[in-house]
Amino acid sequence: MKRILLTMAALTFALALFVPLASASAIEPGWVAQDPTPEEAAAYKAWYEANNAKDFPKAMELAKAYLEKFPSGKYADYLKNKWIPGMLPYLLNEAIKAKNLPEIIRIGKLVLTSDPDNLDYLSVLVVQIRTLELFANPPNFGHAAEAAEFAERAIKLIEAGKTPTATDPKVAFNKNVTLAYMHQTVAVVAEHDKNVDKALAEYDKAAALEPANAAFFFHCGRIHNDRYAAGAAKYEAAQKKVDAIPEADRTAAEPKPEVKAAVDEAKAAFTNVKSEAEAVVNCWARYVALAQESDTRKTVHTVVTGLYKFRNNNSEEGLQKLIDDNKASPTPVKMTPAPEAATPAKPAVDSSAAATKPAAAPPKPAGKKP
Repeated sequence: MKRILLTMAALTFALALFVPLASASAIEPGWVAQDPTPEEAAAYKAWYEANNAKDFPKAMELAKAYLEKFPSGKYADYLKNKWIPGMLPYLLNEAIKAKNLPEIIRIGKLVLTSDPDNLDYLSVLVVQIRTLELFANPPNFGHAAEAAEFAERAIKLIEAGKTPTATDPKVAFNKNVTLAYMHQTVAVVAEHDKNVDKALAEYDKAAALEPANAAFFFHCGRIHNDRYAAGAAKYEAAQKKVDAIPEADRTAAEPKPEVKAAVDEAKAAFTNVKSEAEAVVNCWARYVALAQESDTRKTVHTVVTGLYKFRNNNSEEGLQKLIDDNKASPTPVKMTPAPEAATPAKPAVDSSAAATKPAAAPPKPAGKKP
């Protein structure tokens, strides 16, 4: 997690150092009396004085006003193509210091309109939306769709070989950690939007890129655990229908269509439950191996033990080795289910999942701000 913090903080380093690139006096000769019209001269003079006084927010508004009234004016090209672009990093930094997310996004989008592949700005926008909203307390998903969009755009650029330029030279760019961060962002938004399949796929991608990050395995296990609980309830209901069928009908050489359908439904539900139980064990055994001691870890360990026994003929044998192997291995180590017993254990409808379910949004990785 510390690597994520360092890497993503580095992406904003250079932008935070930006100051206005040049005053008007360094490029232009200053206000001159022979401007085409008195009105244009007055508009430029007002901007010049605000800029010279370093009242940059006011100067920005006056520059926009000038361009709106005099799009082909004497200073239009300079203001539009030099001064305003040179001011945007400074204004972005001011908005970041003020924690003004709407302004941060407005400036970022303005830059991306003319430079859509600007990875520096895409990264900064993702970091700021996560920090100020998605991982705030309480979380806010007001700009979640934009966070996912910016993250997915950043993923495509990084996978294509692009690297950020606005980074702290003391912190090397880590491609995998950065990609994992972006995939996690998409996962958080997808889960909030009830797209659980996409959320799980994004957490899996993040875990594959950074297999030493316990947070990704926690969320992978949490989602599978929710699915296990739902599947177990579905299996219990399906099995009750089967149990209500007379034994003679159930064991008939040619069962009635409705009997066969009920039996097949229960079998399919049981297969799904077993699959989800194994997925929980695989995700959470690694989480237990990587995570520091905490109440959450203890609860997860308890759930993993129960589900491991369910898939291992009611035996804990091999569980500690699975955890130890995950602790020693740089990549995930998965369980090997024991051969099915003659009478397989039935899944528990309640897998003690409540204690590991998140609130409105997934908890912050390792309790730290992203």
